[in-house]
Amino acid sequence: MHARFMLGVHPLSLGHLAADYRAADHLRQEIAFFESRLYEMGEQGDCAYERALSRAYEILLHERRQQLAHLPA
Repeated sequence: MHARFMLGVHPLSLGHLAADYRAADHLRQEIAFFESRLYEMGEQGDCAYERALSRAYEILLHERRQQLAHLPA
């Protein structure tokens, strides 16, 4: 059983178009980082540390994708 947790959750929309654009850009950069790290480590990693890190990255990746989907278009 894995505990579900949220890391680094911040309000994204400040009600300003430039702020929303910066938030979307930042989320895209984070998503790219998490995807690249998961790709480098492989599906499950080579050790317990990498497997735990992989699970955390998967959770964060899911959260960032949800946040990006909820930003105003």
